[in-house]
Amino acid sequence: MVGRSERKRKAPVEELIVVSAVIIAGFALQFFSGPFDKYFLAFPVNVILIALISLVFFMKRGVALSRMASGSLSVILIVSMTIAALWMGLVPGNRVKISWPFVLIYLMLLINLTAVLSLRIKRLSFKDLSFVLNHAGLLILLLASGPGSADKSRYFMTVHEGNTEWRAEISGVKEGALSGVGAREEAVELPLAIELLDFSMEEYPPKIVVINKTTGDAMPLDRPVFKESNVGASFRIENWDVRIDSVIDRPGYAPAAYVKVDNPSTGDEREGWVSCGNYFQTFKLLDLEGDLCVAMTFPEPESYKSIVKVYRRDGEIIQGDVEVNSPMSVGSWKIYQYSYDTRKGRDSEYSVFELVHDPWVIPTYVGYILLLAGAVTLFWKGGKK
Repeated sequence: MVGRSERKRKAPVEELIVVSAVIIAGFALQFFSGPFDKYFLAFPVNVILIALISLVFFMKRGVALSRMASGSLSVILIVSMTIAALWMGLVPGNRVKISWPFVLIYLMLLINLTAVLSLRIKRLSFKDLSFVLNHAGLLILLLASGPGSADKSRYFMTVHEGNTEWRAEISGVKEGALSGVGAREEAVELPLAIELLDFSMEEYPPKIVVINKTTGDAMPLDRPVFKESNVGASFRIENWDVRIDSVIDRPGYAPAAYVKVDNPSTGDEREGWVSCGNYFQTFKLLDLEGDLCVAMTFPEPESYKSIVKVYRRDGEIIQGDVEVNSPMSVGSWKIYQYSYDTRKGRDSEYSVFELVHDPWVIPTYVGYILLLAGAVTLFWKGGKK
């Protein structure tokens, strides 16, 4: 008994030494070989790695499995991951996720979690159901977001209105090659195609402002005034009273506003059209005294979307809207509204889509479902008591 108690006291110290040694080895690898290339784990390497980790489930109960599933080791690894997460969140431009120390600690956490789950399954009872569901869900999520993330790919596709496009460019700057080394940019044919039916944009009204033509500064310098170009709107700047008399904003043309300006102190009155211009029309200014003039800013986009048809190779056709922050899901693909012809704005004749393919999306959902089931059973057991 004394020997066993002594080993229990020494175990956390030994585990801390082992984890520290792994971290030091990680820094050595980082120094000699550079950042970790996550694409090394792409299929089938990640599947082989997961299969090797799964061998822990076939280990017999004993000292080895107990040490791998040690609670103190779990605490040490979780603390290490927490420190890494804080560093990632607080230090801008860090590369923790592609560092060898982070990768090795992540691997140790996967093995530890697998061993913990294996021990509990070997003596499974109904009261352990919540524990098993929660830990199984967490393990699946860590596997999908770790080794599985190497199979995640991003593409950019430009589609003109009325056209259907199958090809896209791979977004392939590796996380371990931020300087540009290892970038992949090539057009490939995807298993789905996008037809752009219509691109539309809602814009905020352009603003009327008095600027200094020499410096380009909006007036007054300490607190510039920008007034939306609504009929009847008025404001006062530098002894000038500015009133918007009418507004023209037609599709295909640059917005314009007819403004009337007068200076009560001098009796000077001026009026005329101002416009921000667009890709084929020049801008218009209304000159005031000195270097001052009335100008119009470019309208800012409020929202924009694309109405699309998505064709799959199995013959399925899906129609829907793709908006900013509202992607379209097609199987394991997500289609995002990425950009448009910024030169033409609302008159853009094409859309740029970002397509994200994640073959591990189903395991991810399974992990979330298991976590939810574990939480429900945990509350149910607590309520029953």
